[in-house]
Amino acid sequence: MGNHFLTLSLLLVIVCVCVSIITTKLNPKEAIVSPSDSNPIEIHGVKILRQPSDSKLAQLGVSSWPKWEGGPSKFPWTFKKTETMYFVEGKIKVNVDGYDREEDVFEIGKGNVVVFPKDMKVVWEITEAVKKHYSLED
Repeated sequence: MGNHFLTLSLLLVIVCVCVSIITTKLNPKEAIVSPSDSNPIEIHGVKILRQPSDSKLAQLGVSSWPKWEGGPSKFPWTFKKTETMYFVEGKIKVNVDGYDREEDVFEIGKGNVVVFPKDMKVVWEITEAVKKHYSLED
């Protein structure tokens, strides 16, 4: 019985690793939130990976993405394409359209990889100047 359990456990680990590798090869940005990451979360359709490892950032190719900077401000924004971003500095409060209670607002910032889906409407409140890398997809 013990050998069967060990064999099944090993098989499960191998399958999980293979699925992770295949998913990453097909679309690395969709692999941002995976069971192997330490704290993946999703809030109102926004995927957030807090403090990813250097190897995860390298896997995503973050250093080759365009850069954007912005100072403290508040403005509405509609994502015309799916946008993946990595925050080098700063802090933002995000209010997703349709989630209008004060407790629905959440914060993202330095050290986060975040994915906003295409056509999502938000209000961004930059509370600390932001520097980010970003990548756009259809």
